[in-house]
Amino acid sequence: MRVFGTSGFRGYINGKLNPLNVVKLALSFSTFLSGGRVAVGRDARLGNRVIHPSFVSGLLAGGSDVIDFGLTSTPALLHGMKGRGDGASMITGSHTPPDIHGILLFRGDTAEIFGRDEREIESIFEGERFQLAPLDDLGEVERGDPLPSYREDVRGEFPTLSGTIVLDSGHSPAVRDFLGVLDDLEIRVLNGQIRGDFPDRPPEPDRRSLRLLGETVRENGATFGLSLDGDGDRAIFVDERGEVIPPDRLGILFALEEAKSRGIRRVACPVNTTGAVEVLREHGIEIIYTRVGPPAMAEAILERGAGFAFEESGKYIWPGNILYGDPVYATARLLQILDGVPLSRSLSWIPERHTRKGAVPCPDHLKERLLSEVEALVEPLGDPIRIDGVKVLLEDGSWMLFRPSGTEPVFRYHVDAPTEGRALELEREALSLIRSAGRAAGLENLN
Repeated sequence: MRVFGTSGFRGYINGKLNPLNVVKLALSFSTFLSGGRVAVGRDARLGNRVIHPSFVSGLLAGGSDVIDFGLTSTPALLHGMKGRGDGASMITGSHTPPDIHGILLFRGDTAEIFGRDEREIESIFEGERFQLAPLDDLGEVERGDPLPSYREDVRGEFPTLSGTIVLDSGHSPAVRDFLGVLDDLEIRVLNGQIRGDFPDRPPEPDRRSLRLLGETVRENGATFGLSLDGDGDRAIFVDERGEVIPPDRLGILFALEEAKSRGIRRVACPVNTTGAVEVLREHGIEIIYTRVGPPAMAEAILERGAGFAFEESGKYIWPGNILYGDPVYATARLLQILDGVPLSRSLSWIPERHTRKGAVPCPDHLKERLLSEVEALVEPLGDPIRIDGVKVLLEDGSWMLFRPSGTEPVFRYHVDAPTEGRALELEREALSLIRSAGRAAGLENLN
């Protein structure tokens, strides 16, 4: 069984995430850390009543002490564990549908574990090479509250803030972070009830919820609004007009401000970032393209000298904060940058790009074969880039990216172009290529 996908260990309760596998993963992580102290948090998903105690038990059996932060967001967990733990685990399905659950593993420096760490943990898991603690050396549990540390970290850097924001917390525990850390702001909350069944909107912001968010921003004359995912590490912002801001555009604004205020010269972003990011080169900033997902971005920060990282899903990473997405910090930083200037005006100079993306069903065991067939078809179009899946750059500056999902049984496509019409044209071409490759790979009924 493959343990890790693009980000963490994900699956269905009593399927891949049955209690036995959860305990085995906890024992593997404890063995990897040689015991130590592990911070644990969970989102509100219904199956976490099984996963959370199973995971904690596995850590204790391996000799790890546990700081249990209980119901919390992923950024809050990481702020709470800084300087206190050798690692952390967030039990969350993140942005995926409510019936999908997951477990994220983090290093002591708050970065999600890197690929080489995943391979070592997978080896321990598959070989069941667990270190089991004797009775007198079993781990112990202490309860913790991450909010005081979170507030100290953020407000120590941003002691004075002002503005009005609309927060669609999406039933995430992160609503507590915003109200507790940014308590001097006027915050209008949508979907603020913490619910694991996500009754009023899905864990990932969708068009309907973003439309409501935009309307509420306009009605309240807010500075801006933002919508969170299920564990509160992704944020999609809307400007004062209620218009949704593509995360790449906001990432460019943040990157330039980091260059001006802190002198950074390298920015990391995944290979699916829009072509608009190339404008950073005009300002003397090197772009480090990475695989999709926070582990690759954090690795670029720690090992390749990137001073900031972002991805199109709405995660923004500042090395001096935590090595993961943090919407509370992003909100504070954005308010500081704007200083009363409308957000739409601050972004107006950034070139617009148009993207289309989607996925087709594909069993896990056929993903690599389908990718190989797609690569053969796109090779005549340009030199393929194989950082993550296969990406082909086209003569007009557009691109197409094809990659198997690391979290779901689907094969993803992503296109980027300077006009909406060109993006629609490329989407049709991408789907046609996948269908042709699917037939060659033995996939039936590929729509």
